[in-house]
Amino acid sequence: MSVDSEDVCINISNDPDLYFPDGNLVILTRDHAGNHTYFRVHQSILSKHSKALSDHIFPDPSSSEREIYDGVPLVEFQEDPRDLNIFLKFLYEPFYAFSAAPIQRGDPDIAFKMYGALRLADRFSIDPLKETILSYIREDWPQTLQAWDEREAFYSRRLKSSPGSTMDDVAPEPASVIRLARKFQPQILTLVFYHLSRLPVNATYGQHNQAPRHARGIRGYLLSPADRERVALGRERMLRWISDRLESLALDTWQCRAEGGCQPHIYWRVVVLHRSIMRSMDVLTTLRTMRSHKQERGTSDVVEDAVCQHCNARWDTILNETRRDFFDSLPSFFPDL
Repeated sequence: MSVDSEDVCINISNDPDLYFPDGNLVILTRDHAGNHTYFRVHQSILSKHSKALSDHIFPDPSSSEREIYDGVPLVEFQEDPRDLNIFLKFLYEPFYAFSAAPIQRGDPDIAFKMYGALRLADRFSIDPLKETILSYIREDWPQTLQAWDEREAFYSRRLKSSPGSTMDDVAPEPASVIRLARKFQPQILTLVFYHLSRLPVNATYGQHNQAPRHARGIRGYLLSPADRERVALGRERMLRWISDRLESLALDTWQCRAEGGCQPHIYWRVVVLHRSIMRSMDVLTTLRTMRSHKQERGTSDVVEDAVCQHCNARWDTILNETRRDFFDSLPSFFPDL
């Protein structure tokens, strides 16, 4: 149903999943366009999960001055109908018996889709829902280098097995994660900002018609000017760190113990390493793919130069140690998050 008010058409509808004929309470929500959505639910089910929610619905049980809709009391929530739909579905059936699960493990966009429901869970102290959402978020942002590499490989496999998809379809978008993590999971912010620093400043989420499938985007409207500045400063600190680290290793004076003339090839690898980091802004991935042994690099490519086996082993050790130290230094690149 729709009504016209001052030349504005407002849609009025009952939620298709959560309007129970035997419900004893109706909740009204309005979206940003003013459209009305009504939920007819059971007070006993809502109250069972949260006293705070029960108190919000019926702040004064003795009061008889309640608006009535469809024969039962009406209460209004200042929430988006989609967020309230997800929130209420969890209260009715945490493991979900509706048409589609509101929370799906592995959903790459869970931080964006579930932000409103998470705010409601926090507001009304629904800890099981809150922890479920946050546990799925944490899976995408592991706190060790090995787990980070495994997660990156997981996204690559997922993309490869999903023809027609882009990386935005299989991996999390950072701006929505930052919005959520700053309030509910600050421990993951450092890694999210590192990931954000790898992306072009004009990378737009979901708009990669002319870009490779592996390109990843950003919901830029969710980023504050301060966060954009943090990204820029963090990128600058990272580039300075890797430059100082490579210079301290004195790779330009490489000595081949086997006297195989490896020094010019190592020097050229350093040049390629610098160039690749500046092009990709992805220090961890570049250091991994520049390792000499394909089983360590995670690719089917091989480094085709005349570096001896002993020097290759030394080179890989240096890159592995540099990656580990770089990962451990990430908090210093993005302080005060």
